[in-house]
Amino acid sequence: MKPKKALRGNRSGYILSESLDFWMTGGVSIVVMFLLLVYIFFTGVPQSTANITSILGTAIVLQLLINWPHFMGAYRLIYTPKSNIKRYKSATIYIPAVLLLILIVGLVTSEPTEGTVSLFSVNQDVTYFCWLVAAFYLAWHYTGQAWGMIATYSKLSQLTLKKSERLTLRLGLRTLLAWHVIWGAQDLPAEWFGGVLHANIDMLLSLVNIAACLAFFASSMVWYGVYLRTKRIPDKRILVSWLSIYLWYFVLFFMPEAYLLVQASHALQYLPFPMRVELNRRQANLGDIKQFALKAWAIKYYVLLLSAGIVFFYFPEFISIENQQFTFAVLVSSLINIHHYFVDSCIWRISNAEVRHELFAHLETKNVK
Repeated sequence: MKPKKALRGNRSGYILSESLDFWMTGGVSIVVMFLLLVYIFFTGVPQSTANITSILGTAIVLQLLINWPHFMGAYRLIYTPKSNIKRYKSATIYIPAVLLLILIVGLVTSEPTEGTVSLFSVNQDVTYFCWLVAAFYLAWHYTGQAWGMIATYSKLSQLTLKKSERLTLRLGLRTLLAWHVIWGAQDLPAEWFGGVLHANIDMLLSLVNIAACLAFFASSMVWYGVYLRTKRIPDKRILVSWLSIYLWYFVLFFMPEAYLLVQASHALQYLPFPMRVELNRRQANLGDIKQFALKAWAIKYYVLLLSAGIVFFYFPEFISIENQQFTFAVLVSSLINIHHYFVDSCIWRISNAEVRHELFAHLETKNVK
């Protein structure tokens, strides 16, 4: 099927539309993070979660409306069509089998609280370990997705980065990965590190803070160099993809409680991509269909993801034991997170011709190769 729109000259390609791409990829996130920084500037750094309840109260709703559907969108992509099951055996069979085994181990080795009997009591050590793996794996996931956004919109806007430019930008993201891990390690028990390493966490965080600032400066110089070399400002979607993740971590440095808003920002950034693949698949199957019909389908698709998210993330809360520190819901959520991060590393490789075909099928293929 021939695409309805073709790229011509220097016109940029798009995922949903250039405007939606901009706002979902980072525009909304940057506005929200800037407002949080203004809040911090005028009120000071919050000393407890209670101080910012009024700001973060809507974050739970954002989890429901944005974060959970973004998880379910990845699952729909990896398990359809059925040929993907064979193509991505590790992501569709082997890793899920291992995670299911861990879930079973967490259940059968649990020690329910005295006076409480439940099939959904979980082993606290197993659940805590899975939660930690998910938390640290998240650093790789965030920075990897940021690079994926930069690479995608560079391709769509026909910007070719030099090897040294790509190296500098990716090194900056790896620095943020290190920041995320060290920042998160502050709250781990001392025995997990040994006395010497744990005692030096504050020093390590200070060093990685400096490294992150230097990485931001070096990456900024890359974009300035690109401007001088190409005589045009890089596509705004590239810039917000890059800037937003630096702002996420900058805000978390002052306000760790804002992590729910960071999660929502990350999920919003991701949503256009599975939706575009699904739209392209539908158009390929049905031929030329009216835009109204596509929009109606997109709404149904979102409702489906929303419903699946409620089942997998919200329902486990009702069958969890409330007086356990790490509940059945935490274990399920952690395992889903780990699987999701692995799935994304498999299905979103822009260097893969099949991935590019599915993502860019709505554009003129000779311009997006």
